[in-house]
Amino acid sequence: MRASPAHQVEDGPARLTEGKARLVLPGRTGAGSVFYNPRMSLNRDLAILFAQSYFARSRHLRVCDPMCGSGVRAVRYLLELPHASNVVGADRDPIAVKTALAAVRLNGLEDMISIVESDANLLLSNHGTDRFDLVDLDPFGSPAPFFESALRATIDDGVIAATATDMGPLTGARASACLRKYGVTSTRTEFGKEVAARTLVGCLAGIAVRLNLGVNIVFTHVSDHYARVYAAVTKGKPQANCSTKSLGFLEYCAGCLRRDLRSSLQLIRIRCGDCGGRKVIIGPLWLGKLWNPYLVRRMIDNSPMLVSQRLSEIQMMLSRIGEECEASPFYYRTDALSARITVKPPRLEAVLDALQREGYTSTRTHFDPNGFRTDAPNLEVASVVRSLTNKPQA
Repeated sequence: MRASPAHQVEDGPARLTEGKARLVLPGRTGAGSVFYNPRMSLNRDLAILFAQSYFARSRHLRVCDPMCGSGVRAVRYLLELPHASNVVGADRDPIAVKTALAAVRLNGLEDMISIVESDANLLLSNHGTDRFDLVDLDPFGSPAPFFESALRATIDDGVIAATATDMGPLTGARASACLRKYGVTSTRTEFGKEVAARTLVGCLAGIAVRLNLGVNIVFTHVSDHYARVYAAVTKGKPQANCSTKSLGFLEYCAGCLRRDLRSSLQLIRIRCGDCGGRKVIIGPLWLGKLWNPYLVRRMIDNSPMLVSQRLSEIQMMLSRIGEECEASPFYYRTDALSARITVKPPRLEAVLDALQREGYTSTRTHFDPNGFRTDAPNLEVASVVRSLTNKPQA
C-alpha cells in the first residue's frame, strides 16, 4: 500500500523493521518515489495473524501480492508464515519493483519470492489456471476493479483479502460514487462503517456468483481510514446460490433510526412501522456474517506470538470482535440515538446493562467506540436509552 506524501521518506535511504521484515526505502526522488505507510502496519499485522490462524499448517501456501509497493507485505508473508511456499508480487511502478526486489534480497528470500513489473489485473489474469491460496488486494482506493481477476486466480477454498480506502463512497457519504464503483445505492447513516464493510463484500459476492463461485466472509475489520475483508472462495453453482441468500437490502428510517432487513426488493416497505416516516433503501448489501467465531478465537489465542509494535491495539480489537461476531447486524450509537430522542447520551455500559436486564443481547462493536449491537426492537432500544436519563439536551 502506498501512503500519502506525509509518510514519504525525505532524506535519503531509510532502514526500518516491520514484523520480522527488514527494509531499505529510497528517499524522495520525484514523482516515481516509493511510499511506505507505517499506519498500515496494523493491516499487515492482522493479515499475518489471519493466515497463521486460518490455513492449516500442512497446507503449502502460494500467496499473491499484486500491488506490492515496497515489498514489505510479500516479505512478511514468507518470513512469518512457516507454511508459505512462495509469494508472487507485482507493481506497475518500476521504482517500486526495484525497492521490493531489494527487500527480497535483504531478507534472503530470492528463491521464494518473485517480483515482476506488471499491472495487477494482468498478473492475476495470467494465473487463471496456476492459482493462489491467498490473493491480497491492497490498492490505493477501491479494490473493486480487481475482484473478477482475483476471483479467477484464487483456488477452490482459497481466500481473497481486500482493503478499501475510499471510505467516502463506501459509507454513503458520496452516494453517486458508491453506486458507480460498487453498484450499491447508499446514504449516510450512523453505522456507516458497517455499511462500508457490507458494501465491499456485497460487490465481491455479486461478482463471484456470476462466475459460479460462492464467498464466505471469515474476517472483517474497519480501522483508521479503511475497510478490510477476508473472503473464502468456493467453486460451484450450489455455493454461488448460497451466497445470493446473504445479499439483500436494508430499510433505514433516518427519523427514528429503525432498520429492517429484506431479502428482495419485492418485500420492501417504504413507510416506517414505528414513526411513519419514509425509509431509505440501501443495497444490495451483504447481510450475512462478517466473521467466523472459531477463527476469531484462534486469532485471539495466536496473537501473543505475533511480532508487532501494535499488539495491544490488535488484541483489544479482536476482543471487541469476539464479543460482536455473532450479534445482530447494524449497530446503534449512543450519541446518535440520544440526539434523535433529545436526551443526554448515557454511558455505553449503562445501556448494555439495561438491555441485558430486559432479556436482550447487547455487545460493544469494534466499528465505533460509542457503538453497540442488540437484538432489541428499535422502540425498545429508544425506551431503554430514554429511561437512563431524563435530562433534555441544551
